Amino acid sequence: MAMEVTLLLGSNDERAKQLVDDATAIIEIAVGRIVRRSDDYTSEPYGFTAERGFINRAVVVESECGAYEVLRRINLIEALLGRDREEEARIKSAKGEAYASRPIDIDIIFYGTETFDDERLTIPYHFLAERGYALRPVVDVAGDFEHPALERTPREMLELLDCNTKD
Repeated sequence: MAMEVTLLLGSNDERAKQLVDDATAIIEIAVGRIVRRSDDYTSEPYGFTAERGFINRAVVVESECGAYEVLRRINLIEALLGRDREEEARIKSAKGEAYASRPIDIDIIFYGTETFDDERLTIPYHFLAERGYALRPVVDVAGDFEHPALERTPREMLELLDCNTKD
């Protein structure tokens, strides 16, 4: 049975738009049919310093894959497009920062209404309510989907976040 999977893609590489486009095309081949796609949004790096901002896009995929298989496939797509997690770890350690620049990042935001919380996988995406860069594109594709744990929609979360961050 097909499951609707919401994915968030991001890149702050000099070729960010192309990498996000390439990742989207490969997701359609490797994970499942894309049924909704957000606009592209730009955001500043979160939790670290970098020369460039990010391009973020959300997609909803109709997939026959289980959640762990989706994770395996998106990790392969990231590696194919140049993501090197060991190099990122070295950079984070050297800079003392929580995150580092990367050519492509793909996160599973929702896997239907299912939840996962173990060492390999946390779904829904655990920081969604706090991260405007994630919420904005997700609102485009799943704005009225009720978060299985928080019992709020991404649209409601974004409104709360915007309300709490205004001067």
